[in-house]
Amino acid sequence: MPEFPSTAFILGAGLGTRLRPLTENCPKPLLPIAGQPMVMPALEKLQRAGIKRFIVNTHHYPDAWKAAFPEGKIGTATIEFIYEPTLLETGGGLANIVALLKPEDENLIIWNGDILSDCDIKKAFDHHATNGAEATLVVRENGPNKNVRITDEGLVTDLRDRLGKADPAYQYTGICLVSRAFVQSVPATIESLVEHFLRRLQENPSAIQGFLDFSAEWNDLGTVEEYQAVKALKEKPVRGALSAADAAKHLGYTLSNDTAPANGGSGRQFYRVKNTEGNQAILCIYDDSRPENLIYGSLAHTLYQSGIQVPQVLKEDSDHGLLVLEDLGSTDLLSLTQADAFPWLPFASALEQVTHLHRLGAEAVQKAGITLMEPFGEKLYAWERQYFTDNVLAGRKHDRDLQNEMASLAKELSGRPQVLVHRDFQSQNILVRDNQAWLIDFQGARLGSAFYDYASLAFDPYLTRRDMDLWRIEIEDQARECADWKGSLDEFSHLFHIAATQRLLQACGAYAFLGKKKGRADFLAHLPQGLRNLRIAASLCGKRRIARLAEELAASPVLSR
Repeated sequence: MPEFPSTAFILGAGLGTRLRPLTENCPKPLLPIAGQPMVMPALEKLQRAGIKRFIVNTHHYPDAWKAAFPEGKIGTATIEFIYEPTLLETGGGLANIVALLKPEDENLIIWNGDILSDCDIKKAFDHHATNGAEATLVVRENGPNKNVRITDEGLVTDLRDRLGKADPAYQYTGICLVSRAFVQSVPATIESLVEHFLRRLQENPSAIQGFLDFSAEWNDLGTVEEYQAVKALKEKPVRGALSAADAAKHLGYTLSNDTAPANGGSGRQFYRVKNTEGNQAILCIYDDSRPENLIYGSLAHTLYQSGIQVPQVLKEDSDHGLLVLEDLGSTDLLSLTQADAFPWLPFASALEQVTHLHRLGAEAVQKAGITLMEPFGEKLYAWERQYFTDNVLAGRKHDRDLQNEMASLAKELSGRPQVLVHRDFQSQNILVRDNQAWLIDFQGARLGSAFYDYASLAFDPYLTRRDMDLWRIEIEDQARECADWKGSLDEFSHLFHIAATQRLLQACGAYAFLGKKKGRADFLAHLPQGLRNLRIAASLCGKRRIARLAEELAASPVLSR
């Protein structure tokens, strides 16, 4: 097989008329994106692939090219500029460089200077060399100008529908590979290269072939709007990339000596910061790893404005992934349960606040235009069950009775009215100040059954007090009162324990996943208590097979390894 080309021809002589006024004093390929000419990613990509020499044709503001590349090099590759006093178009421009080809230039890569692409150029060349084509056009399935006709065998039959062919249409990417013989056959005249492609198709139907590019990125920056959109995207800061000190400084704060507790498995980072007046706040740095983190700021603001006790958002920079939140202290509901006396007032306040969330949240979020995470339904309930199976049972198959019991949980919960639920309503996500509860970590909020939240707190595996079984009854009674339940006590209790069973399947799955697959032994330590709570909840709603499984797993000596 021929070696990878050593020379690439970059089409840089266009006037860029559709990009005016941006191109009045600058060649289009040199317009800046992310602090460098837009052509630079293509040059760097090709140089890494093996290109040793670039030939760039110029016309409009040719001196700008030499100013942009004063050393005439990209990495180890050289750059040669060939000036066209009269614009020769793409075909004439290619014919104009024939004298510059060296003996080793058996094949040549042609790349439009205004194209951004992740194309695997080595794979494209392998296809070109293997099939022995005179020219191979790199194409895509989608694009604004699908006018390259290609057969299922990969033969190009038409361009711009000039020959009346009806084969499937593809988008030409502005990238092609051509043989030396093809370059030498291009007439030295002012015309588009498309004209010569069409001539060769009529002379030899197998001369031009196509290579289908499936890469993630392709942009033809032909208009001001396209250029500005891609420029904004490329220059957008990377979320979560700033250090804590730089993030604090960026928002007008400095790091305090102590940091806020970074509880949970969300991957977010928390730090205590202070402003120039000495007022403390909480800095949160997040990245794109969890899409729900992106809505926390807008959701917190909306809930706060609705009178629900959540931290006030003081500042936000979503581009950098930064939030500054009101500092509510470090006392959470879990820490208060370590005292001898049970902290009933904060528990009651927490239930009142989550009920406010249920009653007010959905309408407030809808008015604010916030797109929440996927609502609870059969799909999400099934995912929670599978999460348990994959991580706690390591994929072990359930028998039919157990499968039916698990599936019945979703059926009963799906029949309940949907409200905005916290989704992770547990003792570490409830801060307490003056016996009043404040909700945090609600970025996973979505529509679902209110019972899911109530049961999450009552059967929280973090709560390991010896008297917890008795207080669980009090929590259930208080939840029923807050919800202003009009049905029977038995029905409320049944749905309460159905929701607890469903929630604990998810929680135990999370503990096992974070502990076994993410190396977080602190989470794995909560799995035995989670399984014990699962046994209790399942027993109380008549799900005997689930209860029996939970009991067997809780007794397993290898559970927490």
